[in-house]
Amino acid sequence: MKIKVLPEDFIVREQSELTLSARRGRYAVYALSKRGWDTFDLLGYLAKRLRLAPRDLSVGGIKDRFGHTEQLLSVRAAGPLPPLLEERGFRLELRGYAGKPVTARVVAGNRFTITVRDIDPRLEERCLAAAEAVRLWGLPNYYDEQRFGSARHGRGFMGKELFLGHRERALRLYFTPSGHDDRRTRSLKSCLIERWGRWAECLDLAFGDYRRVLEYLSEHRGAFTRALGLLDRRYLLFVLNAYQSFLYNEILAGYLKRLAEAEGLILLARAWRWGSFLFYERLPEELAGRLREVELPVPGYDSEIPDPELRAIAEEVLEREGIVLSDLKARQLSRIEVHGVQRRMIVLPGDLQVSGVGPDELYPGRRRLTLEFSLPRGSYATLVVKRLQAVPLAASPR
Repeated sequence: MKIKVLPEDFIVREQSELTLSARRGRYAVYALSKRGWDTFDLLGYLAKRLRLAPRDLSVGGIKDRFGHTEQLLSVRAAGPLPPLLEERGFRLELRGYAGKPVTARVVAGNRFTITVRDIDPRLEERCLAAAEAVRLWGLPNYYDEQRFGSARHGRGFMGKELFLGHRERALRLYFTPSGHDDRRTRSLKSCLIERWGRWAECLDLAFGDYRRVLEYLSEHRGAFTRALGLLDRRYLLFVLNAYQSFLYNEILAGYLKRLAEAEGLILLARAWRWGSFLFYERLPEELAGRLREVELPVPGYDSEIPDPELRAIAEEVLEREGIVLSDLKARQLSRIEVHGVQRRMIVLPGDLQVSGVGPDELYPGRRRLTLEFSLPRGSYATLVVKRLQAVPLAASPR
């Protein structure tokens, strides 16, 4: 079973609540269409292209690199800006002006159109039944794997090391190569890991934020905290939040296990890099209504968990990780502040439709289908596809 085989197999259209005006305002708001671009990389490129500081550009969400995505982008309009900018892989078109930037707060949600390919014909009915189950009962509101791109090398969470005050370890993870890096980035990171501490030996390979950090460390040996402060503030927030998101996922999985024991639910699982996503097969109507109102903690130093059972689950997760709530504070990082928040346990996709069920033209002998649905901001469409792939818990390797 595959998604994102072609860019048009994964389409995301952001739904915004931002009111725009034709009269020139503080922020120019563009419609941004992209494919093949990482959001952070594209923002960095656009800042240079428009001769602006990175902080002058803002989006409401980090959209997937693989696929076709449409969203709003705001630019602090200090001077003249082009009404249209189109290059390979992206298109910017001016839509109007606003008195505030585009942030997550103005994003209502996203509408997805996802083509699932290479389906074993024997599993087609199971996939269709799973899609119907998601339409009726929703699914657990995990953070999906793209949230953890900073840890895709599999060596650990940079955010965890930042929380624990391990600045050098955090930088090591920042510079650890992964299979997702392009050749230029991988060459630089490999050089740094092999010659750790001999920063000047890799300067010829360095670029962007990597170069700023290396130049600083070359002149200020061991000043890891200051070196981290040279990174984009949004990136540092992203890696800290990623670790909090991982803790939430573990709490949610633990809560589902206890719920299954108490309510007799059948659990399904889909493996991922750090364990398994657990899903319920179906829910009794009364329980489904109740769970839609349940919120679980995305832990922070200021989290309060009054429910004793939920608190016990959170403490088990934190103990496994060797961390406590009071550690989850961004100490000694300038202008960086993170908090605990609450997140809905269940998400119910809006207007879920299945179409295009039939032979897969790209994979002879296999089947395909298309899913279309809406999700509130912060929820992950790829989890719907993982639910289609989930198998009974006992049959899923962890």
